[in-house]
Amino acid sequence: MSKRITPSLVISVIALVVALGGASYAALKIPKNSVGSKQLKKNSVTAKKIKKNAVTAAKLKAGSVNSSKVKDGTLLRSDFQAGQINGDAWLARRDSAGLFDVTTSFEPVVTTPVLPAGSYVLQGRANVLGSPIASILVCSLANDAAQNFTVASNAVFPLSMAATTVLAEPAPIELNCLKSAGTPQIAQAHIIATSVNSVTGPPD
Repeated sequence: MSKRITPSLVISVIALVVALGGASYAALKIPKNSVGSKQLKKNSVTAKKIKKNAVTAAKLKAGSVNSSKVKDGTLLRSDFQAGQINGDAWLARRDSAGLFDVTTSFEPVVTTPVLPAGSYVLQGRANVLGSPIASILVCSLANDAAQNFTVASNAVFPLSMAATTVLAEPAPIELNCLKSAGTPQIAQAHIIATSVNSVTGPPD
């Protein structure tokens, strides 16, 4: 007695063939590292075809990414940490709301936030209010040598200092002053610290 071929039997056979074909295809795996840059057509791999965060620094050859590989405008200051870009500047300010009475001991007139380790060019400025008699101040910016300043009686003296410093580890920078005569006061003091590649001596 011959068995009748039904539509359901035909569908079952087709499904079996497809399943076996898929299994054999899955068994044909591409060997690891068999596809490299030589096997890829130029510009065939674009940013849209790369999973987000799939390419990390550990997967890039040293020196393989330089300025010629970076499109203008794609890197912003917000993409870098403080101190990574030379020319970054920090400002610390003391406003005139509270006058600073200079004493006979070195005390910080103004202090920057903690700055990253590195080399800096510094500028310190302040308005010094003289006393009824001539005043003498001794001030130091960072670890630079102290300097003497003479302020005439009842005068306003624009104190200005420049220095360089190298921070071996993160630290703040201070402008310190003391008096040796008179009763001077300081107002509107500030420090500007600008990061540089290196320093070889005091600024001109």
